[in-house]
Amino acid sequence: MLNNLYRFSNELLLVKKLLPLPLYIRWISGITKYFNILIKTKSLGVLDKSLNESFSITFNHKKLYFTNIDFGVIREIYGHSCYIKIRKLKDAKYILDLGANGGAFTIFALAEAPQAQVYAVEAQSEFVNIIKHNVKQNLYENRLVVKCAVVGGFYDDWTQSLLKSNPKIQEFNIYEYIETVGTCDFLKCDVEGGEFYLFQGDLSWTQAVKSMALEYHPDKGDPDELEKILQLQGFIVKRADHKHLGYFYCTRE
Repeated sequence: MLNNLYRFSNELLLVKKLLPLPLYIRWISGITKYFNILIKTKSLGVLDKSLNESFSITFNHKKLYFTNIDFGVIREIYGHSCYIKIRKLKDAKYILDLGANGGAFTIFALAEAPQAQVYAVEAQSEFVNIIKHNVKQNLYENRLVVKCAVVGGFYDDWTQSLLKSNPKIQEFNIYEYIETVGTCDFLKCDVEGGEFYLFQGDLSWTQAVKSMALEYHPDKGDPDELEKILQLQGFIVKRADHKHLGYFYCTRE
């Protein structure tokens, strides 16, 4: 109980740092309204939904704008640094965002790496449009390439359904990307199980990747086996397990 209260109070402070005061008041005003749901679910998701339409945050002395993005994702990326710590990307030139969703990490990378070209890959066409909109309203569109493609292939019912709804959608060719840029300074991967298929077969492309954050989903494959594969590619791998997912943080010596 005390541990949950401590985490909740820390989260309040984190959100206060991110949101402008009027939006913070809107966010916390839901605590009394949804108190029973918060206690039952032990999740702040119901509060995050109050901001889903449009909001701004202050991050590293910059004001960033978002539309149609779950604020819970913003808390994880900008508040908890779930993929990479602040200022670690400042010298990056090429960043690859696999599974870009609405562009939350894409914008993080563009804001943190002022010299970087960011290549965002997202399988759902509606999210591709959201990425473009969010990046444009933050004035970063000149350093972004967005591609609608599936990462890891058409390996399950969900990816097959994407193919049926959009017959023109293709599998992302990471070999072509690496051949074009030469070196990938940072790769972020969150592709809902596709990670287990991305890291199969010829993995020579990984030698061009300097560092990587990979979210894995244990219900879609074997994390232990994936960790071994990453280590065989010469990565120093740190693993962080969570309840329903986990992260591999991969660097070179």
